[in-house]
Amino acid sequence: MDSSEPWLLASLFGGAFLDSLPGPCLFVFGEVFFVLAGTLLHDTGSLWPVVAVFAGALSADQIGYVLGARVAAPLRRLVLATARRRAAYRRAQRGLQRRTLVFVAISRLLGPVAWITPALAGSLRISRLRFSLGSLIGVFVGVGQFVLYGWLLAAGAVAAGVNLGGFLADHAGLMLLVGNAVVLVGLVSWRWSASRRARLQ
Repeated sequence: MDSSEPWLLASLFGGAFLDSLPGPCLFVFGEVFFVLAGTLLHDTGSLWPVVAVFAGALSADQIGYVLGARVAAPLRRLVLATARRRAAYRRAQRGLQRRTLVFVAISRLLGPVAWITPALAGSLRISRLRFSLGSLIGVFVGVGQFVLYGWLLAAGAVAAGVNLGGFLADHAGLMLLVGNAVVLVGLVSWRWSASRRARLQ
C-alpha cells in the first residue's frame, strides 16, 4: 500500500483532528491512527503518515483555541455554574497564566484535560504563541509516543513474519467501527445504570 495515498493521509489527519475536539473525541480513538502512522512509517519509510497525524492534532488545538476566544463569555458561564467547577477553573487559570508551556504540554497527556485546555486558553486570552509552543511540545510527546509504539509493534511483527502495517491499514475502518460501537454501548450502559440508581434512591 502507498502510504502517501490521499484517502489514507486524509483519514489519518481526520482521526487525529477529531480525537482532539470536544464531542467527537468521545467516539474517535486517536491512538488507532497514531499507531497506524507508526506502523506505516516502519513498513514504507514514508514520513507522510506521521506528518498527517501531527498536523491533525495541532490543527485541532488551534481550532479549540479560536473557538474558546470567540465564545469566552458563554464558556465561562458554563464553567462557573457550580462551586466545584469554579475551583477547578481557578486552578486551571492559575496554571495557564503562570506556566503556559508546561500546563498546555502536560494537558496533552491527561486525556479529557487535553480536550478542554485549548478552548480554556483561548477564553483566557493566553498568548497564542506560548499556547502554540506548548501544544507543539505536547503533541510531539503525546502523539509521538503512540507513533513510536506503532513503529516498535511493526518491527516486532516483521521479525515474526507479519505485515502489521498492511493489516491495520486494510482494516482501519472496521477497527474504528468496532471501537466506536464499544464506546457507544458503554455510554448507553452507563446512562442506563445511572438513571436506574437515581430511580431507586
